[in-house]
Amino acid sequence: MMRGLINVVIIGIFLFGGIAVAVLRPTALEGVLPTAAVDFLKTLNAGSGLGAEPSRKGDTPADFLDDSPSGLLAMGPIAAHSGNLPVFIADAITGYKTQVSADIPAEITTIRPILGCIPTPPQPGTVVGHATSGASDLRLAMSTYNDTHLASAVQAFVDAYRADGEAATVEGSGPAYEAYDVAITETGAPVYLVLENRTGNRIWNLHLAPGARIERVVLLGGDQAGVANLDPVVPVEVILNDGLATCGLQPAYALNSGNEVFQTMQNGSVSGDEAEIQLAELRAAVDAYDIWFRDSFGVMAGQSRVGFDKGTVSVIGPLPDATNPMAAYAPIAGARIRTTQDQFFEIRGQVAEGQDFAARVRAIATGFAFGDLAGLRQGVDF
Repeated sequence: MMRGLINVVIIGIFLFGGIAVAVLRPTALEGVLPTAAVDFLKTLNAGSGLGAEPSRKGDTPADFLDDSPSGLLAMGPIAAHSGNLPVFIADAITGYKTQVSADIPAEITTIRPILGCIPTPPQPGTVVGHATSGASDLRLAMSTYNDTHLASAVQAFVDAYRADGEAATVEGSGPAYEAYDVAITETGAPVYLVLENRTGNRIWNLHLAPGARIERVVLLGGDQAGVANLDPVVPVEVILNDGLATCGLQPAYALNSGNEVFQTMQNGSVSGDEAEIQLAELRAAVDAYDIWFRDSFGVMAGQSRVGFDKGTVSVIGPLPDATNPMAAYAPIAGARIRTTQDQFFEIRGQVAEGQDFAARVRAIATGFAFGDLAGLRQGVDF
């Protein structure tokens, strides 16, 4: 009897898992299924081509890199390596995980962007490691936001309340931080890290091989940026997107061959003259950024870049072998984090009652309705 019941449960888990892989992102099940089960589903998803998380089958790292109209996309378990070439994550880092949405750091220290446009340069003999990140989809339990985000959410809530009354709920939350992993396998010299994000809020999670040393970390771009699992004595400097804009800087790189710009040229969507103007503007932007990057860090941005337009890992240093050790995964859970923050900052599940994003939105809407949300249904302008 008991054995039959256990078999039914096991079958149910696999049926549920199959539906989850085919319909949901496995990350949506974090906190619902055990960690091992979610990781198993992610493994299935990585090779099935099913579900919302893009993936494919293959035997080599290159089989999982998509040269797409929107850039270079990691479609499986690959990391960016020297020359921006793909390698298997499992060949560079041990114990790697993507289940981070419930990870809570042990300590968070607020840092602020530097004044000016020139970071402290690398010391002689230092190896400069330059990682870039687009979307990683590794959402963390941390978010940060300001009055602009609240105002947008209040407007949406007011519209919903007018339509649905008490059934209306606050949708969304403050912009979450996404994690991005950097494996440092360089052990022959100290590493000066330049970590560059395009948009949104980023926490760069560092994973060091035995003997790896970090001299300094410079965080470039994004709305907010921070670093996890870094020795507290290592200095961190930050220039966010608004700071780069003030400095007249715009990170720019040569386009991948499958980029939309080249496709529109081939299919005739834009004229040759229009395409040439676009490419000339891009080349000028690439050259300008390369010059600033070289003057600041001693290497060219395009030549040193390690990171795809979508992916989760960059490897700084040699690919591990018999003489070069692998990096060891360091979790966000229990980590020390140094990060910039917006006006408000939250860790999911650790916010005082009435102080989270949704509560703030309802409070603002209630104040606008003179203390009674029912007033919103009387046609009061917002």
